Amino acid sequence: MKILLVSTQDYIHHPVPSRHHYIFEYLAEKHEIHVPHFHVSEGDERKTNLIVHEATKFFTKNPVFHYTLNAPHHFKVMKRIIEEEKIDVVVAGNVLAGTAVIRAAKKHNVPILFDLKDWFPDSAAIYYKNRILSSLIYNVVLYITGYNLKKSDKITTVSPALQDMISELGYESTVIPNGVATDYFKPMDKKIGRDICGISDDDFVIGFLGSIERRFELDEVIKTLPKLIGYNPKTRLLIVGGSLFTDYLDELKKLAEDLMLSDRVIFTGLVEHKELPKYISVMDVCTIPLSSPEWYGISMSNKFFEYSACNKPVLIKPSPGIIEIGWDNTFVYENNEEFVEKIKYIMDNPKEYTPDVEPYSWKRRSEDMEAILFDLVNNKK
Repeated sequence: MKILLVSTQDYIHHPVPSRHHYIFEYLAEKHEIHVPHFHVSEGDERKTNLIVHEATKFFTKNPVFHYTLNAPHHFKVMKRIIEEEKIDVVVAGNVLAGTAVIRAAKKHNVPILFDLKDWFPDSAAIYYKNRILSSLIYNVVLYITGYNLKKSDKITTVSPALQDMISELGYESTVIPNGVATDYFKPMDKKIGRDICGISDDDFVIGFLGSIERRFELDEVIKTLPKLIGYNPKTRLLIVGGSLFTDYLDELKKLAEDLMLSDRVIFTGLVEHKELPKYISVMDVCTIPLSSPEWYGISMSNKFFEYSACNKPVLIKPSPGIIEIGWDNTFVYENNEEFVEKIKYIMDNPKEYTPDVEPYSWKRRSEDMEAILFDLVNNKK
């Protein structure tokens, strides 16, 4: 197949690979895959097996301005790729650029799969603290997302809860859950990571890795530390990652300083993705502190599978899709008091966890995606 992928983010510069990177790098071993480059990030260029087409005319790191200013150019680039490369099927996972490729694909009778990796209206609005601006962004993205879903031939989502949400809006979909790169996310000696981070063997480490953005209430995690340190003076918090579009990381550093916890909270900044297992090895418990039901209600976070592949206990908000998996390394909390109690329990009851993550490998997910794309192409002929 010749596939055109319109990814959610800057495919070659974004520091954190998305589900599209994992799934389509696997598929590129067997298929010809084209991807437009939206130059929103400034990280190091990622190697790829995909054929990259520059699609940025006006560079800005602000996602709203970037995709709005470049929308007409995006349409021209998508149209050219579809025509010149004789594309068989389009996979869209972007809001405005998704609209551009859907319009271009419709002109050439090319089938379209829309991969909805989260609820875009919420994920777009979360970057803005101003309530009026946040509400405006939410409603605009809601309208565009509805258009994209309506015009697509097939929709995939990441969790049963997100599937149910869009079903109530009138859209049928198929679930392809997130997964994990089982070739390098695996258990390892924690001493390696602790030496890198300057953490003692007898410290109890609460950990988080990922983009440092407001969808994760890491400020609340920091606020629980005084109680946990009172219970276990060796408690520390390790935060692995950086902020891409907000000043949330700076706010967290200031909070730790104000609470006189700067020596207890370690911020590593961005870490190359394949090095992350070393940092997970440091952690005695891993966290996914999503901030609201709008997030954790539909979540099927990559982090959960990455933590689990390293045999770590994981503390999450009540996410139905994750809870239904049924692994015994999953601990659920709803507020700071429950967070503290669950951490105390894990401190007092150390255990080796061995969840079977192989069914959630990205290779399996790529096979699921491939089957759907073959079906779309064959039914269009």
